Amino acid sequence: MKFRRRTLGIILVMVLVIAIGVVVFLQLTAKSTANVGPSAAVVEPPASSYIGNSSIYLLSANASYGKYDGTLCFIINVTVRNDYTPQQPPPNNLTQDNTGYAWFILLAKEYDKNGAQINAQEFIPPDSHPNYNEQGLSSGETLSFNVYMTTTQQHDVDHYELVFGWLGGFPAP
Repeated sequence: MKFRRRTLGIILVMVLVIAIGVVVFLQLTAKSTANVGPSAAVVEPPASSYIGNSSIYLLSANASYGKYDGTLCFIINVTVRNDYTPQQPPPNNLTQDNTGYAWFILLAKEYDKNGAQINAQEFIPPDSHPNYNEQGLSSGETLSFNVYMTTTQQHDVDHYELVFGWLGGFPAP
């Protein structure tokens, strides 16, 4: 009889320890997924407009928070159109027979609700080419892609501005 009580007590303690472990695990998992989801951040200037002083036309931009390659990021899905032409080629053009093809790296300057710029970096996955986020577009072509930015203030982004890390008639050096 003593042996059964002792065994029953040990089993009860083990079940209790496992239950506590599961609860702790679920709470930790819930905290890490809280950083994933839509963002209310607003793009400036609003889509549809040209980005900066360029002929790359922003058709749409939608921001969210999420993980990319295991890293928490501020993710902006953009759709752009290249309005450069052979007659009006992109800057940094080294050839005479330009077709209006443009190469660019798009980044985001992020700001908090007080208008202070948030320290954000372009996210380039480890072991990727330095110009990982570079895009190339023919004249008149439209493309959708994601811009990945890392910050220490993931959910404090109130608004952001799209800027070029590179824009030219040839790939970034």
